Amino acid sequence: MGETELGAFRDELRGWLERNVPDDLRPENAARLPDEERQRRLRAWQHQLADARWVGITWPRAYGGRDAGIPEQIAYVEEMSRARAPEIVGNLGIGIAGPTILAYGTEAQKQRFAPRILTAEDLWCFGFSEPGAGSDLASLRTQATLKGDAFEVTGQKAWTTLGHHADWCMLLCRTDPETRRAKGISCLLVDMRSPGVAVRPLRQMTGDAEFNEIFFDAVKVPRENLLGELHEGWQLAVAALQNERGILYVVSMQIVLAEARDRLLAVARERDATRDPRLRQALAGLYLGTEIFRVTCQRTLDRLLRMGMPGPEASIIKLHWTELTQTVPQLGMQLLGPAGLLYDTPRGRDGGGNPAQWLQRGFLGAPAASIASGTSEIMRGIIAMQVLGLPRGV
Repeated sequence: MGETELGAFRDELRGWLERNVPDDLRPENAARLPDEERQRRLRAWQHQLADARWVGITWPRAYGGRDAGIPEQIAYVEEMSRARAPEIVGNLGIGIAGPTILAYGTEAQKQRFAPRILTAEDLWCFGFSEPGAGSDLASLRTQATLKGDAFEVTGQKAWTTLGHHADWCMLLCRTDPETRRAKGISCLLVDMRSPGVAVRPLRQMTGDAEFNEIFFDAVKVPRENLLGELHEGWQLAVAALQNERGILYVVSMQIVLAEARDRLLAVARERDATRDPRLRQALAGLYLGTEIFRVTCQRTLDRLLRMGMPGPEASIIKLHWTELTQTVPQLGMQLLGPAGLLYDTPRGRDGGGNPAQWLQRGFLGAPAASIASGTSEIMRGIIAMQVLGLPRGV
């Protein structure tokens, strides 16, 4: 797509957003809504986007997309951020589950699931990590036994993002008990309303509970919900995790970090903190770090444009993002001083706490960045072996 066509694409999207974005659902306002109301209204917003084909824009038109390319996807994320548009509540389905289903699913599965992902009629979660299988995902133990025309699933998953809202779960389980590690794993699409599925919240230091543990007690899953080939689910898991590091991730992370940096700098100016040479140097380092991060993201996007998929270099982005994400609230707490000790812990699943306490909330949540979406140790290992070509440690 040329610059003229891309400009026209931006103008069309910008005009649509100006006419349709509800002010009371912008991120800063939606955070104040009770959890169930926020979810209901964000589903309706995504349905409105889908009706105009403004979600899943790189998906084929046959399944509700626009058949757009990567440049349009980048422009889309930038324009949505510029307009402060409401959150895409089904982004896990659009960014990870949907592309995996479109790549490996049967035509019946594509027709059944893809349109409902775009409209947010179905929200998705991922049953990957387990209490004893996080970074070492291949050691998972959840069992699925084929009995006639259905699988019987028994096991436990942990750290499942938004499992309490999900309608469907993309589940990795062991279907061949005689095998070990990556062999004998299959991917099932599980209806979260099935008898035997139990979801329990995992509350964090912030008071939030967007993560969950899920228990499967002899859950029946129709064989037609097997995604891909039996015992060959590992390649689907790899594809799903690559999608997690795709365009939406790369573009969104640099926008989110730049916004957090600018908010922090505003706090520093309000408190006249730049008079302190040590704080001033630390803030300058953060500014430079986010700019380096932006350049690194652009390199990865260039690879995406040329190759169509992220390479192992995406691990550099994850590792650098972790460090910067932790630095912002750490500096913020220095700026706040004793006021940083004040924090209104959210209760239950309703609401997102006091928006004015974003630095305190970020400080409490920041340690998790070293674990989420791949631990920093795993990222360093990937960089060492697959980017730098160093030998595997003994």
